[in-house]
Amino acid sequence: MQYRDIPCSLDLRGATCPMAFVKAKIHLDKLVSGERTTILFEQIPSNEPLVRSIRSLGHKVLSETSIADAPQTKIDTCSQVLPPDTDVQLTILEVEVKI
Repeated sequence: MQYRDIPCSLDLRGATCPMAFVKAKIHLDKLVSGERTTILFEQIPSNEPLVRSIRSLGHKVLSETSIADAPQTKIDTCSQVLPPDTDVQLTILEVEVKI
């Protein structure tokens, strides 16, 4: 599946846990209850606990979508294009802030 112009509220490419979680928590804390946001992160072993940690804060993960063809995918509101040599699997989380 190919994704173009993906709305991205928080781009965590290059960040690994625990820093990725800290950045996600700060981002989520700035939002109001019930608001939805998207988080883009690299699917690597060190980021494995990220989704679980977001859920443990009480937020609802609405969807978790892997991007199979990450290279050359434009992330719209993040205004960045992935370098062609990137072969890291990316995941987009859609999260609803806890009520």
